Amino acid sequence: MRFWGCSVMPSSQGCNHLKSSRSFAGYLAELHLRYGDEAADVRHELFYLAAGRAPFIAGLRALGALLRDAWLLMRRSEQTLPAGGHRRAILIATLPGVSGWGTLERSLASLAAAAYEPVILAHPRLAAEIFPDHLRIARPARPGSTAMLAAMGVFGRTLSKGWPLILACCLARRHLWRGSLGRTLRDTEGVLLLHNDFDLMSRAALGHGLPSICLQHGVPTDEFFPVQADWYLIWGGSSREAFHSEQLPPNRLVEDALGRQVAGALLHEPPQGLSLLSQTHAQILGPDIAPALRDFARELLALDPHLRILLHPLERDPYDGGAAHAIRRPPHSELQAGACQPRMVLGYCSTAMLDAAAAGHWVVGLGLPLEGNDAARSVLSPPLRVESAAQAVELCHRLQRDSAFREASAAAQSRWLSSSFSTETGGLVRLLHRVGRLSPEFTQ
Repeated sequence: MRFWGCSVMPSSQGCNHLKSSRSFAGYLAELHLRYGDEAADVRHELFYLAAGRAPFIAGLRALGALLRDAWLLMRRSEQTLPAGGHRRAILIATLPGVSGWGTLERSLASLAAAAYEPVILAHPRLAAEIFPDHLRIARPARPGSTAMLAAMGVFGRTLSKGWPLILACCLARRHLWRGSLGRTLRDTEGVLLLHNDFDLMSRAALGHGLPSICLQHGVPTDEFFPVQADWYLIWGGSSREAFHSEQLPPNRLVEDALGRQVAGALLHEPPQGLSLLSQTHAQILGPDIAPALRDFARELLALDPHLRILLHPLERDPYDGGAAHAIRRPPHSELQAGACQPRMVLGYCSTAMLDAAAAGHWVVGLGLPLEGNDAARSVLSPPLRVESAAQAVELCHRLQRDSAFREASAAAQSRWLSSSFSTETGGLVRLLHRVGRLSPEFTQ
């Protein structure tokens, strides 16, 4: 969905670029203004298809994605959702890993406690092997001729207006998914559980008369908003405040960390070195996240040659020179309790900051000069913060030498971590019981 520095405004020359604000929120507002609600509804796809690419390449990628989705959805599948089933939970799985199925999997114990039958509605590209053998797996239905014609129609109309190919492709894909999920969910009952409510398949599952609960899969970056699901299951108090700041009513928020780790023993030992959480791939944080982190890493490495740069699993080789020799590839011992001595772990807007704190390390926030994602940064705002490499080294030295400061900082970090993950259990179970008492004709 990112079109930094290009213009997608229609013009007499048939311009096919997009000029955007440097924040995601500003870009979303621009989409609404230029192209309307439907374009804003595919913001996620537009952003990531166009990220850092020339408009022509982005358009070709979008066309390839359209053809791929049409092929995936038109393949006949015998794995359909059974009819009926008021106390059934339909788990919409569009991604593997902790941001996808890994988040939904955390709900299984709550579903059993609430006497709900779980059924996985899996994206066609996901292999059945990533899911537990004992759970039923269904696949999206074929879109049908009406949806196919609607998709072709919106594709042609969008291009005829002189709007970009990437937008035409994403809007056509939206119609395909809406047609598919409409047929899939037409004769079933139950509640939808989602790990996000903004990608194409997840968004297409909403609005068909079934109540929906979205499970928080990560810190709420700008792509989370506006929220579409009926209820949002959040990690804890800091996430509640973040969602409140985005105008989500309190009655739509339910706290339940679903077994995520909370604060352990209070830190006592001083840090034995510096580690930097890298996330140069995270384009949702803005176009300058990669150069900002590279600059900071280079400056910090000049002051501490033993620095460890912890790569995200999606990063390949984002650093060169001396920094390339300082990288560590996952899994990282800093994110596993007891795997290494306490270190000072620096990060900007990464959920790994919470993992590092829970694993017993000193966590420090970076004050990088980047716009947007205020809600996410409020969740990931530890008590200790720095704005330069020199400040980071100075802070590390103080934690090593000043026992009173170290004790106060440890207590503050423990309170921060506790506010991140609720100790309240059973939030999802209680919500499911409420939903179970709703009429099957529930509408959003």
